[in-house]
Amino acid sequence: MTDATAFFCTDGPAITVSGVAEYLDFGGEEDTYSLIHVDDGVSDFDEAKNAGRLYFFYAGQRVIDILIVRESVVENRDGHEAWRYVTDIGIVFKLSGGVIAVAKVSHHTELLSILRADTLEDLQIEEPTNIWEDKLGIGYTIGRAFIPIDALV
Repeated sequence: MTDATAFFCTDGPAITVSGVAEYLDFGGEEDTYSLIHVDDGVSDFDEAKNAGRLYFFYAGQRVIDILIVRESVVENRDGHEAWRYVTDIGIVFKLSGGVIAVAKVSHHTELLSILRADTLEDLQIEEPTNIWEDKLGIGYTIGRAFIPIDALV
């Protein structure tokens, strides 16, 4: 399932996770880069309800942990690191009965993918599409880490 916005409602606070595409200059590479925004509340809830876009995955489950999915893209030119792009590509909610994640579909659009799995190990977050392709003498390596949100605050 894909969308530009996802709402997460609990018996406590609710949040909105949105994908935003902004024109940025990264190391001389001017382009549209996607960002994930997290806001308090659910400002467009009524609009989503009227459009029939409300889902109740894992209703009643307890939130055990929240993880940020951080990806790094490294360009290597002739065996030397030329640049490193680090971005958060997703948020994973680990629940008592499964996991649900919101992740970027692309490094260059606002579209998000909403994914579910029984366990974190079963969760399949695809690599976001990008514009970086290996060429003669230029290669890219991509790394990914799941970081508990408590480690970031």
